[in-house]
Amino acid sequence: MTRAQRWQRVFLIPCAALAAASLLASGGQAESRRHGQPDQRPKLTQAQKQALFNARRDWELRSYPQRLALLKNEQLCLKDADTIDSYRNCKQQRYQARRALHRQGREQLNAERKRLGLPLWPEWSGRHSKRG
Repeated sequence: MTRAQRWQRVFLIPCAALAAASLLASGGQAESRRHGQPDQRPKLTQAQKQALFNARRDWELRSYPQRLALLKNEQLCLKDADTIDSYRNCKQQRYQARRALHRQGREQLNAERKRLGLPLWPEWSGRHSKRG
């Protein structure tokens, strides 16, 4: 199986990154305080907090095999890399795969937020973007 075929298989796997799912729940509060902005997130009830926790935990458990597959495919790609360009290609593929994982996780968590009547997390557009 070629490197490209391995990565194509990875892109078909619907999943989300563990870190991305965890950051969705806690990243906005610290960021808004750092920039002197008041925390404008809605106050959650204990039931909402528990439901969001359950959704995050369940998603992370379900996506674990996919995250492992990403790591294994990246390892194989890096072992096969014999030039700086092939190395960079591995890194670019890893980045794209992780972004796809992140989007999938955000969609899953936003579905739960919508069910709970909470505002949805916005699309992430880059390292220095601000959440709305």
